[in-house]
Amino acid sequence: MEDYKPNSHKLKEEREASLPEKKVEKIVSGSVKSKKKNGIQKITDVFIPEDVDNVKTYVFEDVIVPAVKDIILDTVRAFLGIDKKSGRNSNASKVAYRSYYDKDNRRDSNATRIRTGYDFDDIILDNRGEAEDVLARMDELIDTYGLVSVADFYDLVGVSGNYTDNKYGWSNIRSASVIRVRDGYMIKLPKALPLN
Repeated sequence: MEDYKPNSHKLKEEREASLPEKKVEKIVSGSVKSKKKNGIQKITDVFIPEDVDNVKTYVFEDVIVPAVKDIILDTVRAFLGIDKKSGRNSNASKVAYRSYYDKDNRRDSNATRIRTGYDFDDIILDNRGEAEDVLARMDELIDTYGLVSVADFYDLVGVSGNYTDNKYGWSNIRSASVIRVRDGYMIKLPKALPLN
C-alpha cells in the first residue's frame, strides 16, 4: 500500500508554524507612483485574455472548429440530399438532438473561461532594476510560502493598501514582466485571484 500525505487541518497548521514568520519590507529606494486603472483598462482586463495562448485557444475552439463542423455537416447533407431547413430526408423521419447538446456544451465551456480577478493599482517605478528586484522578491515569497498577496506587493514597493489586498494574490507570477511606460517602468502582473 502506498503512503499518502495526510491532509488534516492539524498538519497544515504545524507546517505553517514551521515556516519562518512572513516579513515583507520595502526594497525600493526610488520614487513609486500608484496609478489607478481607467474604465477602458478595466474593460479590457475583463474581456481580453491575459496571454496569446488563451486567444489562440478561443479562436480555434470557438470559431474555427464550429465553422469546420458546419462545413462538413453541410457537405454530408448535400451528398445525402437532406434539406438543410427541415433537417429531413424525404423518406426518413429523424429528431435532431445534436443542436440541443451542442448548445449546452458551448455554454458550459464558455462559463469556465471567464476568470475574474481583483482590481489593484498599477505600480510605476523610476528604475528597471528595482522593478526586477521586486519581481525576484515576489518569486522568493512564492517559493517560501506558496503565494504572495497584493498587500505583500504593495509592501515591497512602499505603497499603502487596504485590508482586502491581503485576500488576493498569486501563486505563480511566471507571466509577470517589467514594461517601459511614459513615466518609468511598470510591473505587469497577472490577474490577482482569491487566496485560500
